[in-house]
Amino acid sequence: MSGGTRWPAVWAVFAGGLICGAYIGKVPPALPAQREELGLTLVESGFIATTFNVIGLLVGMFVGVLCDRFGHKRLGLAGLAVMCLAGLLGAAAWDFSSLLTSRFFEGLGFMLFAVSGSALMAATAAEHRDHSKVMGLWSAYMPSGGSAAMFLAPLILAAWGWRGLWVILAIVAALCFVLVARLAPTPRYGTVSSMKLALESLAQPGSVALALLFAFYVAQWTSVMIWLPTFLVDERSMAPGAASLLTALMVLVNVPGNLGGGWLLAHGVRRGPLILAACAVMVVTDIGMLSNLLPDSLRYLSCLAFSMCAGVIPACIFSGVVAHAKTLQHVGTTNGMVMQASQAGQFVAPVLLAWLATNFGGWGASLWAMLAFAACGALCGYAVLRIEAR
Repeated sequence: MSGGTRWPAVWAVFAGGLICGAYIGKVPPALPAQREELGLTLVESGFIATTFNVIGLLVGMFVGVLCDRFGHKRLGLAGLAVMCLAGLLGAAAWDFSSLLTSRFFEGLGFMLFAVSGSALMAATAAEHRDHSKVMGLWSAYMPSGGSAAMFLAPLILAAWGWRGLWVILAIVAALCFVLVARLAPTPRYGTVSSMKLALESLAQPGSVALALLFAFYVAQWTSVMIWLPTFLVDERSMAPGAASLLTALMVLVNVPGNLGGGWLLAHGVRRGPLILAACAVMVVTDIGMLSNLLPDSLRYLSCLAFSMCAGVIPACIFSGVVAHAKTLQHVGTTNGMVMQASQAGQFVAPVLLAWLATNFGGWGASLWAMLAFAACGALCGYAVLRIEAR
């Protein structure tokens, strides 16, 4: 690794990413206790879980423009501060409205740091090879933080309840604020107007292809993460605790894929062929997961293989954001565009798959939607291949 790369800064920014992932992963294990204490309906619980996605869907690119316009570190620190305060507000929630309000502000803080974090990580890398490794690491922030929260939540919930979990993670967010403030670089922000940043980013075909690719990737991965526990409990009569652990493992094995993608890119593998190979594996594993012809053990192994191999795609995307942005000042805006497309995929796809499963005879009916997402992802990968070949 290059001595010029500021690795303490890398780990500080990554720690901020981990708390972002944990703020998402904390919700599923806590929902049963919240429903019981606050009297939430199933629909209200769904809003608590998906508010993050709605915020990203509405303001992702706008947040990116703000980061590029007024400074990535400044907005990233604001995001961690908002997450901390909103987490404490959530810990004191007394009904659905107050909890939903806290989740709204948690989601806003999440978007501020998630969008700015990519530019902060890119600013730490001194060499091209280190850049691929650093961005591969950054691509693992969501599954790493989310799976850590899922694994630790049962212990914290048993000891201090869901309010204790909210307080602990708010304290960790405050500690991450200190780390980022002390160690993260301060990239210079320019004077390009907000409208020009947005229009010039949308005019980059590679950036658009990467944004669409992320939408099609998360449409599959997030749907599996959300509905795997329901499938295991409702259709295989598995205990909820065991179903949660198997789901957390599915999330966790995405991390080696993220890191492996960064390693492959650092060693000369081209982004386009890597995306196409991952999409091909997703097609095979989609069939394995949703085929009733296979025993449950092989279906779950297909689920793990799906998550691990598909994990190279975020590494390709986050490293590609920097490569395809018009200038370094456009990185935040481009990342915001990518995150906005991602939130759209996460919001729409799980509902679509549930509708297909409900109306057309079970989860096997959602296979065609999953295959369509994988095919569209492959088309995006081919577009990236052609654009980078020029």
